[in-house]
Amino acid sequence: MRKLELLSPAKNVEVAIAAINNGADAVYIGGPAFGARQAVGNTVEEIARVAEYAHRFYCRVFVTLNTILYDDELAEVERLIHALYRVGADAIIVQDPAILKLDIPPIALHSSTQMHNYDLERVKFLDRLGFQRIVLARELSLEQLRAIRREVKAELEYFVHGALCVSLSGQCYISHYLTGRSANRGECAQACRMRWTVADSDGQVLVKDKHVLSLKDLNLSAYLRDLVDIGIDSFKIEGRLKEADYVANVTRYYSARLDGIIAGSEGLSRVGNGHVNAGFDAEPERSFNRGYTDYFVAGRKRGIVNMDTPKSTGKKVAVVKQAKGNLLVVEALETIHNADGLCYFDGQELRGIKVNTAEGNRLTCNERVTVMPGTVLYRNYDHEFVSRLSKAVSVRKIQVRVDVYTEEDHLVLVAEDEAGVAVTLRSDEVFERATNAAQAERIVGQLGKSGNTRYDCCPVEYHGDTVLFIPSAVVNGYRGRLLDLLTEEREKQRERWVQAPLNRDAVYAGEADWRLNVVNRLSGTFYREHGTAEPEAGFEVARNRSGRAVMTTRYCLLFELGMCRKSGKDKALKYPLYLSNNLGRFRLEFDCERCFMKVVSP
Repeated sequence: MRKLELLSPAKNVEVAIAAINNGADAVYIGGPAFGARQAVGNTVEEIARVAEYAHRFYCRVFVTLNTILYDDELAEVERLIHALYRVGADAIIVQDPAILKLDIPPIALHSSTQMHNYDLERVKFLDRLGFQRIVLARELSLEQLRAIRREVKAELEYFVHGALCVSLSGQCYISHYLTGRSANRGECAQACRMRWTVADSDGQVLVKDKHVLSLKDLNLSAYLRDLVDIGIDSFKIEGRLKEADYVANVTRYYSARLDGIIAGSEGLSRVGNGHVNAGFDAEPERSFNRGYTDYFVAGRKRGIVNMDTPKSTGKKVAVVKQAKGNLLVVEALETIHNADGLCYFDGQELRGIKVNTAEGNRLTCNERVTVMPGTVLYRNYDHEFVSRLSKAVSVRKIQVRVDVYTEEDHLVLVAEDEAGVAVTLRSDEVFERATNAAQAERIVGQLGKSGNTRYDCCPVEYHGDTVLFIPSAVVNGYRGRLLDLLTEEREKQRERWVQAPLNRDAVYAGEADWRLNVVNRLSGTFYREHGTAEPEAGFEVARNRSGRAVMTTRYCLLFELGMCRKSGKDKALKYPLYLSNNLGRFRLEFDCERCFMKVVSP
């Protein structure tokens, strides 16, 4: 049986529990330090709480240690990994190969997408090395994913939803170049969301003061079936800075989609146990998004950036017919509610307004609104949906079949859960036989009341003609003991990953330049031991940073503008092109053979 995993982000314990309760099979969460979102950290004790809750449902917990590390941090990282292993973390997600040289327990190792898992040969090296899982680059197409799956034995994880980095992961240095804050250290200043002007060498402006590098958000829900058929093991939602309502909404949506695929297939199941009773209807477009793109999964296409704003625009809901003071008369495309947040483009910026009262097509706003008729209004805060989501209680229950038998006037209970874990409980005492056969129905009814436990006891069946008279309180006590036994047995049978020893003979045949991100002695040792020459110092510690690609992207600005060099529609331009704002000026290089664009430092 092949098991599919839906992997959700967890900012903290609350968000992790929300993800699991809405159908996640695993969560990834930051520890106290060394995660690629420096602003989001959790103590070892908090991760222990997440692991205890997740493991109830056979769900998993992965801890992000996916930054590059300096020499003086390695001892602390080693101690942290031991602590995470002790509290039940199932795997660590790593970027820096120095971790592989530390004295660590046999915790499963996942190769972060920050290891630049784009090229097939790179992925094959990580597979030969012995990583249990490889987190693939977001830029890969279905065709490339098929090729990787054919060549690689390790589990494959692929992003299906959320924010996109315009640069290949692990290959973005522009934040560090501009501000000293390294994206490879979890400190990204998000230069890709800034305004930039693009001009050629003669000063001809192609784009002025626009968000030319700000990608829309990824949404591959339409391609889940393709990804399942290819052999992707884990479907990852991005968003470790997101709150519980966002994670619950998006997780519930993708969980339902995966369940639908499994229902129509043979040989597929989910990693986690339990069915979810959600208290809301999932609608990802009602949560934060910058508009959606399927990126490169089905090939290159235009419209993958939103040059007007990096903010959430939400859904188009109305068109302005008249504006007077703080009153808007609109043609409503959807029902607008009191306290909704709306936004519109004023030609330069995305402006936001709040609806105080909505009465049909008349909206009274919290401020004076000066807009022209025909202005499109978007809803980026759906008050009614957010309120419904915050009040909703999603409950996850493990289905348990309970069979009731009698044996020499003893009560015998057999429980078997949806994972096939079974336990038997025989009563200590004997009971009188009931004169009324309806007593069997009462026992069945009492055993079916699983209350606030993690279990849903259904069906419950009474076998045999002998009916015992057992007081309800006694039945309840045995039900509790039975479920306690099942909990103990489930924990005994829960799958535990053990990392196999790494293959010291795996050879890395790639270039040993600064893009390997070597910033400590052990990383250098690792690459030398696996066949490379002396690797260059990584960008963060290199003395010379001039003329280096601070971004490498599959996104091509010229293609986006309809001026692909292969088409010859760029003939009016004088190369090179330059990207600039008040922080810096960078040269753009175009690798048209491989369809890559590079942002190069002066």
